[in-house]
Amino acid sequence: MSIQQKIKETQRAIMLEIGQTKKPVTDQVQALALAAIKEGREAKTAWKNYMKQFIDADDPVKSPKQLARLMGEDDTKDNKEMDDKRAYLIADGTCTVETVTNFGRNASIQLDVGLEEEPA
Repeated sequence: MSIQQKIKETQRAIMLEIGQTKKPVTDQVQALALAAIKEGREAKTAWKNYMKQFIDADDPVKSPKQLARLMGEDDTKDNKEMDDKRAYLIADGTCTVETVTNFGRNASIQLDVGLEEEPA
C-alpha cells in the first residue's frame, strides 16, 4: 500500500467518526500530530510515531523506505518541497472530524514519488 493510500484510509476512518460521540481514530491522529509538532522534527520520537501511521507496516521491504521518506531520512532530505509535504501531513493531523475533508490534501502523492510500487 502506498503512503497516499494510507493517508486516504486514515481520512476515511476519520470521516466515519463524523457525528459520533467517540472518535478514537480522530483523537489518536490528532494527539500524535500535536505531539510531533510540540516535540519538533529534530527530536524524532513523536514524528516517527505519527508517521508510522502512514507506512505499510505489513510489508518489511516497503515500510522502512516509506518511513525513511516520511522522516526525511532518504534522498529527499532537505528537499524543500518534500519537507513542506511532510510538514503539511503533520499539520493536517491536527484536524478533527470538523475539518477532515482537508486531511492529506497538501501531502498529496508527492510523498510516494520515487518509491517503487508493486502492481496490485
